Amino acid sequence: MNGPVAGIADEIVMKLDEAMAASGLDALLATSPENVAWVSGAAPPSQKTVRSRLAAAILPRGGNGEVVAIALEGPVVRTQSRLPELRLYEEFVEDPVLVFADSLARRGLGDAAIGVEETHLSHADYEKLARALPDARLVRADERFEELRMVKTPAEIALIRDIGAAADRIAKEVFEHFGAGSTEREIANFVAERYAEAGGDGLTMLVVGSGPRSAAVNAPPTGRALELGDVLRLDIIGTKGRYHSDVARTAVVGAPTDEVRRVYDLLVGVHHRCLEALRPGALTSDVYAIYRAAMDDAGLPPYHFVGHGLGITLHEGPFVNALTEIRLEEGMVLCIEPLTLLEGRFGVQIEDELLITVDGYEPFSEVGDLPRMAG
Repeated sequence: MNGPVAGIADEIVMKLDEAMAASGLDALLATSPENVAWVSGAAPPSQKTVRSRLAAAILPRGGNGEVVAIALEGPVVRTQSRLPELRLYEEFVEDPVLVFADSLARRGLGDAAIGVEETHLSHADYEKLARALPDARLVRADERFEELRMVKTPAEIALIRDIGAAADRIAKEVFEHFGAGSTEREIANFVAERYAEAGGDGLTMLVVGSGPRSAAVNAPPTGRALELGDVLRLDIIGTKGRYHSDVARTAVVGAPTDEVRRVYDLLVGVHHRCLEALRPGALTSDVYAIYRAAMDDAGLPPYHFVGHGLGITLHEGPFVNALTEIRLEEGMVLCIEPLTLLEGRFGVQIEDELLITVDGYEPFSEVGDLPRMAG
């Protein structure tokens, strides 16, 4: 391995090893798609869609890690995994949970303290694992995984920065190349092509909502043609190296109405005020309060959060809402996205990616004035 892939492997394994030592764990067993991918770099394609095709990343403290996956995914997983060992099981012939247990036992971990994802394993699978390892101590590690993923390593940051900047560029190209008469689906095809050219794995969700559809939260592209005066809301969500981009922009076809201009300028203003509040030690709930106060003062419907962490999953901690009081730390990667949706009329969303730094933040994408598309 070399380059950022090797860097991620070394950085994440070191972080997990230190966490296991601090928590008194001898090994970690990651089974959710997001944590298997985070620990190992491997994402078996059918793991998310076929419930029985479980996969795992096994990481002993101070030892070599292993990925366990279904045999038919072996060729893909072998090229993706950053861990040194791979074990494959035969579908319908072997029970994956018992294979996980056997791999742990073979490593001398049959009586160890093992961190597991209780919220991912079904009750039946958890009980099966416990019976197969009667002398082991299974310890809930779900929250520990979430906490560890909040602060990114340098190699993770580099990957997120790269694809986030690409999403920002692609959004600008959309507004330059399309206008009245273009369809949402034509725009979507353009975005997918440019995203692939930027090295993206693919788009996981793409919002292309025009006119009244811009007020639908996750509007998929349709054959609707853009009309003069339409608001277009674009949210480019995809991955590169399994790390996400999430950049949203709002534009108008032709000249904006006074109302659209007023709402857009208000959201840009609150966006900048939220960004100015970002620094290590700031509370996520205090950042949300800035957005909520602005929406209430303007009589506009607020969204239930104004930001979230970004990484191996699209939405992860820390969440920037009224109910979550997390102190920001250097190395966290966030999306800040003031949004208001006027149902049946139009929606405006501004979303930028950024890194929390020692004295503030570094933007990966930066919003500008309201883009105007050709009428």
